Amino acid sequence: MPRNRQQIPREERTGDLLAAATELFLAKGYVKTTMADISAAAGVARGNVYWYFDSKDDIFAAVMNRMLSRELRILNEEQAGADPLSRLVRGLSDMRYSRPLHQAMHDRLPHSEAVREAHNTFLNWIVGLVDELMAERGLDNASGVDAALLRDVAVAVFEGAHVPNDWNRPAHEMLRFLMESVLARSSGAKGRRR
Repeated sequence: MPRNRQQIPREERTGDLLAAATELFLAKGYVKTTMADISAAAGVARGNVYWYFDSKDDIFAAVMNRMLSRELRILNEEQAGADPLSRLVRGLSDMRYSRPLHQAMHDRLPHSEAVREAHNTFLNWIVGLVDELMAERGLDNASGVDAALLRDVAVAVFEGAHVPNDWNRPAHEMLRFLMESVLARSSGAKGRRR
């Protein structure tokens, strides 16, 4: 077994690789970052990177999962008492710096199960907060709100906002508008039925 692998705990070396990869992916993008770049930045022999990650897609998925986990931990600490919509808007706003990486995920979805899983984890976070918001407001299909449609529209707004162009508003602004509009409409409809 190579000497450096014996001396450095696996978790520490994995952390070094993820930190280096995160920095490089944010600075250069997914396409322009190579495994050689990551290994050099982490101080790991190029071939040794593959002891920790099978491919560039696997390290990319791990970076994205790590970034989401970090953001959720911060949100849970700073926004513990906030309503789900505020947490969703804040989280999406805080993650705007990683928007180019989200687009890179879309490019890699057809090619990598690991990237698909990381992407689904992110979308499940959005859907979970939409569900939490609806439950908090007492909204369900019986109240005239199509829960599945609302989830799908929230995800579509977020995903569509990541198509690069100059006229889109940030996803967090569009989702806040969407959710507040639906909630106001459904609250008005509930009041009229009473």
